[in-house]
Amino acid sequence: MMHQIDYADPRHPQITRLLTQSHMLMDELFPNEANSYLEVESLLEKRVHFFAAKEKNNKYVGCGAFVLFKHYAEIKSMFVDPDYRGQSIGDALLSHMLNALSDKGVSVVKLETGTLLKSALTLYQKHGFKYCDAFANYTENNYSLFMEKELII
Repeated sequence: MMHQIDYADPRHPQITRLLTQSHMLMDELFPNEANSYLEVESLLEKRVHFFAAKEKNNKYVGCGAFVLFKHYAEIKSMFVDPDYRGQSIGDALLSHMLNALSDKGVSVVKLETGTLLKSALTLYQKHGFKYCDAFANYTENNYSLFMEKELII
């Protein structure tokens, strides 16, 4: 099934529900100090570009964002409703965001993800992300993995 992906408002009730599910999962899997998800208010900042995937019936089923920095962008808030996993929604969201970043002339994209998030790791590796050192304000720990990808612009 094809899903429409476009800019979205993270304050939409369906999207807020997705973000709450994501935050709850991270809180279950990792200690508080290892979680670095963005709250809804932070997703509204000008340098954040937030996207969501919805079905033909207009139900939001996945979301993701990137944050623009001076020399790179960072992928944040990637999450797909558990009832819709296995339908390549995360793949489509990530592809959409990487294309948008290329269009903006961004040459490097980075991310932090959890060591226990095997599906996410597989997705990022499929899209050419390679492991890297901690960046920005992140620190090395037993729960986080850091990845980056150079984009063709």
